[in-house]
Amino acid sequence: MSMLISRLPAATTPLAWWRFARAYPSATLGLVLMLAVVLVALVGPLIFPGDPWDMAGPPMLWPGDDPGYPLGTDFMGRDLATGLAAGARVSLLIGLVSTALAATLGITVGAIGGYFGGRVDAALMRVTEVFQTVPKFVLAVVLVAIFKPSVTTVVVAIGVVSWPATARLVRAEFLSLRSREFVLAARTVGMSHARLILTQILPNALPPVIAMATLTVATAIQTEASLAFLGLGDPNVMSWGTIIGGGREQVADAWYICGLPGLAIVVTVLAFNLIGDGINDALNPHLRQRRH
Repeated sequence: MSMLISRLPAATTPLAWWRFARAYPSATLGLVLMLAVVLVALVGPLIFPGDPWDMAGPPMLWPGDDPGYPLGTDFMGRDLATGLAAGARVSLLIGLVSTALAATLGITVGAIGGYFGGRVDAALMRVTEVFQTVPKFVLAVVLVAIFKPSVTTVVVAIGVVSWPATARLVRAEFLSLRSREFVLAARTVGMSHARLILTQILPNALPPVIAMATLTVATAIQTEASLAFLGLGDPNVMSWGTIIGGGREQVADAWYICGLPGLAIVVTVLAFNLIGDGINDALNPHLRQRRH
């Protein structure tokens, strides 16, 4: 994300933004969609201040039937607009926090293994392979089912199943960077291992990790929605997956109950995927030269 942000136009003139949009169209669209979702998450409680669990009106109102319920109501009379706004906050929270946890675990394992190599690297990579052999969603379901379903449990479960890819990427970057001249020079002057890792190698290994993190957020949001659909989400919070799960039996008569939160998931996941594509484009020197 930092690579992309660093390339945002310094001036806020329409011409500068137009040039940026032409250079990175996918990233621009992704940023617009992400800002829209964030705006819904922040402003939603002000526009729709009610409790998403309250039976606010007549059940099965279609969008547009009643101005008081612009997106309609579900089979229990709960306001879908309020539920979607609450679901935006839950999805972004779980997606971002679980990605931060996965990135922390992955960077730690990958950095230690790639820097020290040898037996340490071999042991850590065997642990990583064990996690990669188990399907991620199945492992997440097992972890959430073992413990009491809650936002914390879901965050930890998604973070635990998502770190191996980051670990392998960081390890590859460290193996490539640890023998560079600037690292050897820092080691020659007596810099400690921890300082070498944190101040010399890690900053140079982060750009591709940031690109992967945006894709991890998208995957985390999908995983959370799937867990909530199966009834393994926090029973005290409203999420998009919970709305879809509750409306699946009415999909033939009131498809909008599942369709609206499904569309919200698609838009949010698409936003983060497009931002990830934009960061990859910004990191690709050949594409950068052609655009500039």
